[in-house]
Amino acid sequence: MNKHGLGRLDVPAWTGRIGGPLGRHAEVSRSAWFDPVPWTIIATVVTWLGLMVRQLPCLQTSIEKVPNVYMRLCYSDIPVLYQNRTAMWSGGALFAPGADQTPLEYPALTGGFIWLARWISGLLGAFIGPDADSAQILAAANVFWAVNAVMLAVCFAVVVWAHLQMGRHSGSPHTGGVRVRAWDALLIAGAPAVMMAGLVNWDLFAVALTSLGLLLWSRKRPFAAGVLIGLAVATKFYPLALLPVILVLCVRAGRLKAFGQFVGGAVLAWVVANLPVIVTPAMLLHFAGWHPFWASVTSNFNGWSFFWTYNAGRGVEYGALWYVLTLMGFHILNVSVAEAVCLVLAGLFIAGLVLTAPRRPRLGQVAFLVLVAFLVFNKVYSPQYVLWLLPMVVLARPALTDVSVFAASEGLYFLAIWGHLAGKLTDGTGHEWLYPLAILLRVGVQIWLATRVVNDMWHPWQDPVRGPFVDDPIGGVLDHQPDIAWLQFGQPKANG
Repeated sequence: MNKHGLGRLDVPAWTGRIGGPLGRHAEVSRSAWFDPVPWTIIATVVTWLGLMVRQLPCLQTSIEKVPNVYMRLCYSDIPVLYQNRTAMWSGGALFAPGADQTPLEYPALTGGFIWLARWISGLLGAFIGPDADSAQILAAANVFWAVNAVMLAVCFAVVVWAHLQMGRHSGSPHTGGVRVRAWDALLIAGAPAVMMAGLVNWDLFAVALTSLGLLLWSRKRPFAAGVLIGLAVATKFYPLALLPVILVLCVRAGRLKAFGQFVGGAVLAWVVANLPVIVTPAMLLHFAGWHPFWASVTSNFNGWSFFWTYNAGRGVEYGALWYVLTLMGFHILNVSVAEAVCLVLAGLFIAGLVLTAPRRPRLGQVAFLVLVAFLVFNKVYSPQYVLWLLPMVVLARPALTDVSVFAASEGLYFLAIWGHLAGKLTDGTGHEWLYPLAILLRVGVQIWLATRVVNDMWHPWQDPVRGPFVDDPIGGVLDHQPDIAWLQFGQPKANG
């Protein structure tokens, strides 16, 4: 009996579904039926094979016959970029601007990924050189596409594996020993979004690095996590959103040292990934008097910075909410300013929510909200951006209904954007209203999901991830960490 006159409760036994905690020698059935790993592997393979089959109608085998990639719903930037950029098929430097070529409009590490794929293509027999004719360029583009498909399949497998590992320790007496969060990886492995957009561009490379970074953060390795996120930012811009996310969570938990380690790793990795593009061997040879130093600096810096200047100067493009407003006749004088104001306001709202919620929000929840705000107010929404959001949806709210609604809205937008580009949903067709409607539906679903996540933050007992003795499965140093004293407002807050 305790001091209140009550018998000592064995909480796991009291809440267990099948008679209490597992014994020391007990184990969950090793049958494949109860193991998420084989099912996730099967779903990963089926999804990628489905993507490959879906891309086959867009395989161009003749110079004279170009397939209608929009109507066949299988457009990919990969072979198009290869054929249309001199530096790609000639074997030239990807980031060096010149009179006859535009620098690669991707960050440095994506350029490295492309260079590696081109090098492997050459090993496999593709003719790469300035003397290549049209037929050789087309044949090499097909080899290049196939190599990229294999490399991006590995990236997809890494994403799935990382999310399996994030849920590796989620089994407990309260779940009957089932690794419930590991099953969430199945929502990514079998996602229609991957089958739709997995080969539109190289985005899965960035998604893989981001997922690995989150995995390392969940293992309480903030510096190593920062290194992976820094590499991810050197691949795509969007992983940069994780820095303010982790900052505000570390502020509430009083773990600014861990945040400093995370930022240090990110900055170091980003610099190391970008420096070889700016500092070339020709620059180093200047000291031997073999190359004009400042000419090399200007040339390489312009080529490296083209990604940043190109994106900063982009106007309103397909898929954006601003694009719908333009179609409706609303012309905003300066969309960049309006976008910045909306993002600042959204950021302040999210930060305030994180600092005042009854229980410190989970990392996946905050990352999802920040990414939704970025994509809703961004000036463009390319079809492959769904790949950025997919893992965050699963981390924030791994409920089948929510993920299914998300998949359906993105699928409808995927159909609409290609119909629009094919001229079937443009002015004068009688169906032009379908494209802006698909944009509004997609944005509406993203905002709806965000409200669901906000509601979970304010009512953490409704969070589908949290349960008895569960705080933040991928929180790392934040998991079960109490709030800093000055944010407790006179009352202790338990995050355990």
